[in-house]
Amino acid sequence: MAGSLSVARSPDWSMLPPELLQTIARKLPDISDFVKFRAVCTTWRSVSDPPPQLPWFLEVKGGGYLLENFTGNLRFYSLFSGKIHTIPSPKSSGNWVRGPAHDYIALYNAKSCRISLLNPLTGRKVVIPFLDIDMPHPVWVGPDPIKSGEPVVLSGKSADFETGFLALYQPVQREWVVIEEPCLCSLGCCYFNGMLYVNEEVTETGDTKVIDTVTQKVVHVVPPPPEDDYECDAIMSVMYLLHSGGDILQVVLHYNDLLEADCHFHIHRLDLQSGNGGKPCWVKISSIGDQILFLDRDNGFSLSCRDFSGFRGNFIYFIKRHRDVDVRSLSLLCRYDIEEARAEPLNCPFVKGGTWIVPSLR
Repeated sequence: MAGSLSVARSPDWSMLPPELLQTIARKLPDISDFVKFRAVCTTWRSVSDPPPQLPWFLEVKGGGYLLENFTGNLRFYSLFSGKIHTIPSPKSSGNWVRGPAHDYIALYNAKSCRISLLNPLTGRKVVIPFLDIDMPHPVWVGPDPIKSGEPVVLSGKSADFETGFLALYQPVQREWVVIEEPCLCSLGCCYFNGMLYVNEEVTETGDTKVIDTVTQKVVHVVPPPPEDDYECDAIMSVMYLLHSGGDILQVVLHYNDLLEADCHFHIHRLDLQSGNGGKPCWVKISSIGDQILFLDRDNGFSLSCRDFSGFRGNFIYFIKRHRDVDVRSLSLLCRYDIEEARAEPLNCPFVKGGTWIVPSLR
């Protein structure tokens, strides 16, 4: 009709093709944005797989790993967005957080002595069968271990504190395999491809044992690397063992807790093949390539920068103990440039410490 006005119709966003929705979803590296994306409509909700996620930093209160006076919320800091995410999580109340455990939080209830894995985003909680072990600490927990059948590896102490234990829970068989270690504690250890790598840092030797988890036998004993001259005024040190890009690394942080950014890392790669005269040894390295390390105060894991746009490899994100002018013990979240041998504090609001978790909807 002459003179009539045509009204522009809004596009029907629910009719976007699936391949385009997948492309859009891959551009959302913060999982909170992905959740909002899936909430648009039923069609968009069909996109079930988020892109690889950078870890969030979980706040722990009370200056340690205890969530005893927990009010029902967990707080996370996102490296990518710089945002704080608060997630209701009543299932965490009254537990000790034992992390990092990839996309789960490993919880320990001191009253019931029960160990459980919790995904704080989905609320999924998996209670692991009872094990008589004091204050267990995760050595390795892979993504969705119950579904994948990969073992959950813990370290801990016996009831009399005379002996250390390494324990593997096998989800398929629903049973524990316990390996006794002649040391008080085995925090310096990691798991990869059926082998446990245990650092005897509390003994005089400082050797690293390589243990076959099937036979429970020690297949290699590797002497510690030569001591290096510290490149900072270090008065404290922390040693980590972790798997990174197919290698086993020994990463040692030397730092001064009175100076904010004064610290240095020494990194060695385990060579089980050639070594010195055919014997396994640690080889000092100056680069970890495209890998990024995420360390808490006891343990850590490695991710590839190729999965994250805008992030470079050869960096370490770590927690550094620091005392301020009032001699309060604070935890600084820092980033270390391995190539430049330089650390810088990051703008993280959590000063009482924490651990890492990879946000997941599994």
